[in-house]
Amino acid sequence: MALGVLSRDAIERAIAEYDELGRDAFLSKHGFGRATAYALVVDGREYDPKAIAGVAYGLDHPDEGTLKNTEFNGGVQLRSAYQPAGFDVVLRTTEGESVLQNLLESFMAEYGDAKLEKFGGSHPVVATLRSLEQHIAQSGPLSARPNVKVKYSAGQGNWAAAPWIALLDGRITSSTQSGVYPVLLFREDMSGIYVTVAQGTQELKKSGKDHMLKELAATATRVRALATNELTDRSFAFDDSIYLGEGTLARDYAASTIVHKFYERGSVPEDAEILRDLDAVLELSDSNIKDLRPPTVDPIDVSSLQDIFTAFRLAVDSSGLRVPTGHGDPVVALLAALVTKPFVILAGMSGSGKTQLALRLGEWFGSGPGGRRFLPVAVRPDWTGPEALFGYEDALRPPLDGRAAWFVPDTLRFLLGAAEDPDMPHLLLLDEMNLAHVERYFSDFLSGLESRDAILPNLTLGPDGEWRLRDLDDRLIALPRNVFVIGTVNVDETTYQFSPKVLDRATTFEIRTETEDLADDVVRPSAILPGEVPHLRGLVELVLDDTWQRHNKSGPPIATALRDLHGRLTDTDDEFGHRVFYESLRYAAALEQLGLNGRDRALDHIVLRKILPKIHGSRRRAEPVLKVLAAFAVAPDGSREFSSVDPATAALPLSAAKLRRMLRSAEINQFVSFTD
Repeated sequence: MALGVLSRDAIERAIAEYDELGRDAFLSKHGFGRATAYALVVDGREYDPKAIAGVAYGLDHPDEGTLKNTEFNGGVQLRSAYQPAGFDVVLRTTEGESVLQNLLESFMAEYGDAKLEKFGGSHPVVATLRSLEQHIAQSGPLSARPNVKVKYSAGQGNWAAAPWIALLDGRITSSTQSGVYPVLLFREDMSGIYVTVAQGTQELKKSGKDHMLKELAATATRVRALATNELTDRSFAFDDSIYLGEGTLARDYAASTIVHKFYERGSVPEDAEILRDLDAVLELSDSNIKDLRPPTVDPIDVSSLQDIFTAFRLAVDSSGLRVPTGHGDPVVALLAALVTKPFVILAGMSGSGKTQLALRLGEWFGSGPGGRRFLPVAVRPDWTGPEALFGYEDALRPPLDGRAAWFVPDTLRFLLGAAEDPDMPHLLLLDEMNLAHVERYFSDFLSGLESRDAILPNLTLGPDGEWRLRDLDDRLIALPRNVFVIGTVNVDETTYQFSPKVLDRATTFEIRTETEDLADDVVRPSAILPGEVPHLRGLVELVLDDTWQRHNKSGPPIATALRDLHGRLTDTDDEFGHRVFYESLRYAAALEQLGLNGRDRALDHIVLRKILPKIHGSRRRAEPVLKVLAAFAVAPDGSREFSSVDPATAALPLSAAKLRRMLRSAEINQFVSFTD
């Protein structure tokens, strides 16, 4: 129940009863316990603020009577209720106490030497930090706020350059990776500590440094406008003048700060002052719960995908590249697949033109501050590990300040450039991807693409022309989500077979040259002009949004059909998992937005590009599942028994045509794979 504003008369009458009965009798009569964290101070005397407020409310509202202890919250509600009547609620402190003061001073004095030793959670300096956490958690400001939890960090595996102690209000955020929360930030050189209200940076960092800084600045401006008078009265600064150090994390923490107050080492105040400052920053959270929660993001208008497709299709047509239209239009299918998940495989015989569409897309992405947003890379047969993509520390190059120099291949330069240009799409084309064992050089990339964990070396180019880690405490960053990967696959005896692990994480296209495509007036395709910025940004926004497919009207019937197909495939132990199911629904939603309406049309593309590519092996192993899929392609709602497959009459004609070829290949060769 909301306490509201209390009248001065009701407060004074409740105080008079308190004085007349005495503290214990008054509290017992009205069912309240003793206040330990806060006090209502009137003429030099301290009163229990919650008990007085409950009784005063009953005097203001005689029909409702005294509020019970459990019917309203204390904290900021009490201050808001008392202040209009000229009363104030203050934090109870004991002057002269110095437990927190001594712990903070000890930690700053010891941490520099500790960093020269091996990192460990049992180190004495970590015990000091843990004691700080416990004393803060038991203090008045925290005991009055059960929603707030204290969390500290001195590093993970290595000593942190800038340790911290965060106060996380579960109503706003439960993680230091995102949201707004009070946090004590130590300077890198341990010359002092700041009491701040700051923001989590980890989630924002995944979209690139520029995007992170822009979002941090916008949130800081918005929250500073909500700041309480208590922060101003206690000399907190509302600017960007905080200085934590020169390390990457220190600079990120500084950029994330909204308000701050500095305690210089050797001059840390006594506990009463520290606790009043903590109370002031926590009050900002109390007063603005709704405003400090991460903003609700409206679903992206997926209809913009149609505009993106129209613009790209016109550009492709102008290049002279001949592309089929209708249900089998590869431009539609490719864009839908990239929005579903930015990893696509184009398979086909050498010279079938599978690279041309990828080239046009790369040209359409244009150029940015770091150069072209398109990098074609020829995969080499000697690629045996992730170093071909992610580089390695080069012992033959000179180190600097404890940082080794790196060998940086073009792919790593490209990915780091994409991280610095997060709002725009970048295309990495891996040509002839299966000339080397894909699992050997690409498994780390696939893992990072799926988990979104930090796997990319966080490097920067120094003034000496060498690449080194930006910060020893922040060695890795996540793969930029604005990077699209297209791999081309040649089908001949010199190449390697793809494993199900790779195919399960991609959308696979078979590029075939039809007889009618061999026209007399065929010309070599020409380059196209870059796309418009709104279209390019729109493509990235769709990739970043994990939820827009939920608005697809055809989603429920497609999901039902996929569950039926899953049941059929279970009989041959070829069923698919959650990943394929989720990505299939997302793919179907994109296809619908691009004009391929109807359940069966979407199922046709899903079976052809998400299910069939993983089917390979001997005839004895593959033929039973191919017949299950063929029966489904002929009539998804019909008989489960296979008789024959005719693409002309099948409900899923593209899948039926491919299944007929695969069944024939199994019969002739006694072995079959999607890329045959």
